[in-house]
Amino acid sequence: MPSGSVWRSRDFELVFWGGLVNNTGDWLFATALPAFIYTETGSGRSTAVIIVIQMIAGVGFGPYGGSLADRWDLRRTVSATSLLQALALIPLLAVDRHRIWPAFIAAGLQGLLTQVNDPASFALLPRLVTGEQLGEANAANAAGSSIARLVGAPLGGILVVLGGLSAVVIADGLTFLSAAVATFLVRAPTGSLLVKTDDAASGGGVMQGWREIRGQRTLLGYVGVQTLASVAFAMFPVIFVAFVIGVLKGNAATVGLIRGVAALGGLLAAFVVGRVARNTRPTTLMVWGYVGLGAVVFLFVNASNISIALWIFYVLFALSGLPNTTSQVGATGAAQRLCPPVLLGRLQGVLAATTAVGAIIGSVVAGLLIDTVGAKALFNVQAALYTVSGIAAHLLIARHLQPAGEAFTGATADAADVG
Repeated sequence: MPSGSVWRSRDFELVFWGGLVNNTGDWLFATALPAFIYTETGSGRSTAVIIVIQMIAGVGFGPYGGSLADRWDLRRTVSATSLLQALALIPLLAVDRHRIWPAFIAAGLQGLLTQVNDPASFALLPRLVTGEQLGEANAANAAGSSIARLVGAPLGGILVVLGGLSAVVIADGLTFLSAAVATFLVRAPTGSLLVKTDDAASGGGVMQGWREIRGQRTLLGYVGVQTLASVAFAMFPVIFVAFVIGVLKGNAATVGLIRGVAALGGLLAAFVVGRVARNTRPTTLMVWGYVGLGAVVFLFVNASNISIALWIFYVLFALSGLPNTTSQVGATGAAQRLCPPVLLGRLQGVLAATTAVGAIIGSVVAGLLIDTVGAKALFNVQAALYTVSGIAAHLLIARHLQPAGEAFTGATADAADVG
């Protein structure tokens, strides 16, 4: 296991670049498919079905996907599911304005495969780096997510215009194949830990994993905090568009520019957080990340009471990148340190289900109330939810930690890594 900078690890570099390419493809797909469906059919209902199908996959199959990830070799699981995701794009080649149903099949298959791929990818990282490198590795992945968003989202729109879904299938398929090859080249041991342990979670089943999570109050608190935060995150798209157009008097271009500034802010913030994370508990980052998000959202919406000059909101939204990245890095690191490695896949699977439920609640509430309550009021509710998530993270997780409770970290980490 390498020491020093995480960039000295060949295995981490392979997984990082493979994940970056894969995430770029995910943003490409998430942008291109709904855009194509809406453009070709003019049907908001059909467009919404694409999103709902993937949420349902998370609710119904997430815990089982996490269980499978814990049972199987992580390297092979990520490679195999990436290859299958490439093949699952093929039904899109049969989609046109008169035949939409193959798109539903493709979305469903992608949703199901993601429920295995994501937990396996999540559980793989702590097997490749030391405990002291986890913060830097998580920050690097957060930066990669921002880059993927900056590149993938606009690329998806461009490909739809220039080449239709055929171009999307080719480009996204190549991203999945690249991720599969990169992960397959990892040399570190990534076999299932279930066959090597005799603890309570070694059976590997969904219910047994849930009993193990429920029996550890910090893990149960973690699931609750992340589910609450997912409600706030899911409220954002509807509220944000209504706020920018209705309050700031902007247009679709303004929406895109402000969100792009946030991605750039997140990219810059990842380098700052990467340095801080080396000497800071991830639970502390998680707490202050969510509280910071609440503060920035509160400032963002209420600044409009003083001025609607767009430069103010570009600045404020760029600032949101820091607490957003801090909360992401903190939440990821907290799970890696709080959860036994043998249980990481199932924890991520349970989170896929609970956060999907939270996302559905947030989306429905925002959609139903936006016309009557208004964007500014709902934005303040979202700010409050973020703040409560941060306070809950302190009360339910950080305050109850014992030193040994953070011992589940990288493959060679010890108790000295948890300060």
